[in-house]
Amino acid sequence: MRKNFFSIVLMALGIFGLILTGPGQALSETFELRFAHPYSSNHPEHKGALVPWAERIEKETNGRVEIKFITGGALGKPGQVYDVVAKGVADIGWDICDYSPGKFPLTTVIELPFMVETAEEASVTIWKAYEKFPAFQKEYEDTKLLMLSPHPPGFFATMDTPIRTLDDLKGLKIKTASSFTTEALKIFGSVPVTQPVTETYTSLERGVVDGVVSPFSGIVTFNLHELLNYYTPANFYSLVFWMAMNKSTFNSLPQDIQKVIEDNSGLTLSRLHGKSFDKTRAATKKVAIESGMEKIEFPESERKKLVELTEPLKQEWIEDMEKKGLPGKEVFEYVNKLRGE
Repeated sequence: MRKNFFSIVLMALGIFGLILTGPGQALSETFELRFAHPYSSNHPEHKGALVPWAERIEKETNGRVEIKFITGGALGKPGQVYDVVAKGVADIGWDICDYSPGKFPLTTVIELPFMVETAEEASVTIWKAYEKFPAFQKEYEDTKLLMLSPHPPGFFATMDTPIRTLDDLKGLKIKTASSFTTEALKIFGSVPVTQPVTETYTSLERGVVDGVVSPFSGIVTFNLHELLNYYTPANFYSLVFWMAMNKSTFNSLPQDIQKVIEDNSGLTLSRLHGKSFDKTRAATKKVAIESGMEKIEFPESERKKLVELTEPLKQEWIEDMEKKGLPGKEVFEYVNKLRGE
């Protein structure tokens, strides 16, 4: 009888201890999240957007979330990171959509020629389109999407030939940036050259290319401003960055932590990432101009010619999406409407 009494007392004390310590332990439990991307930790948006986001998550969860960055492609090269996140090799990832050809078809609507004025505006636009169309959401169904953000518009930059008119583009060998820019350059009479941007400095030195299409951040990051003498603003193109989280990882987190991540992602994060891009544009533009790059004014009449020449590419995009059973026309019209607001 005494033995049974002591067993009951010990069991009661154990349960009481769990009641006292259980919630406290749950609240003090920390979660380390691995954040992978293929770029340098010196990338402007790593420092300007990703690190501040991680710090907010850590602060608002009272240190219960620790985000560890794994950069430089250690867990996946450009174009591989989405699958790395989907499979749980990393918990969070960040990369360029265009580096995974065919994987995010509707996302490319904002990458068509002359669709982006500022990164912030474009980021808000593309996120709202993602939220509106289930077919758009399906592109990222393997993950918990956190953000979409196009970089500031790329433009024409050359070594020896200032581009003032459409005729100036004819015959120039220009380092291209995407399938859309390649097709547009062909229409303009240029010779698009496809190569990794890491090779472009040497290509400019050797005359393999006469110029590039790029935003200022790309020009300065790869020191192309040391060789390029002219730039012609044209809001020519952009590429979209995504940021996503492994679904199982997200679902395994306590609800209060999930809420912190939700509150700091989506439209909020897309806008902030776009703002960071625009801030980087201003800073790198200053560097490029101080190095001696000269701005060439592009008359509105000439820009209008370029826009009109690339209109068929937009119609082709719509038709291509529709053939795939995707709402290309609706998405394009919706994005265009938001751009005009």
